Amino acid sequence: MKITRFDRTAAYPAHEGTILALPVIPEDIQAPFDHAYGYLENGGEMETHQHPTHEIYIVFSGTGTVMVDGEEAEVKPGDVIEIPPNKLHTMRGKAGTPFLWAAFWWPVTE
Repeated sequence: MKITRFDRTAAYPAHEGTILALPVIPEDIQAPFDHAYGYLENGGEMETHQHPTHEIYIVFSGTGTVMVDGEEAEVKPGDVIEIPPNKLHTMRGKAGTPFLWAAFWWPVTE
């Protein structure tokens, strides 16, 4: 058994430096999809972006707001967010608490 967890000190800037990121699944497993933790502090907000992939976010800790294609919702630990391809989206943490989620994305197949 191997247990890994998010380590803020090992994380790197992503999305134009608006979040800290770190792989979720160990590289040696060679997952058939892309993945990363997203981490915000002090009410920070991730760069608004879009991409041509399906994406799922799973919130682990903290509370915040997700915005997808103009729709906004409060999110908390245990919430799973589906982000359709090519939709503008971002996450914003609540001030004063760290906000951690995992993102998983994969290409659209027809």
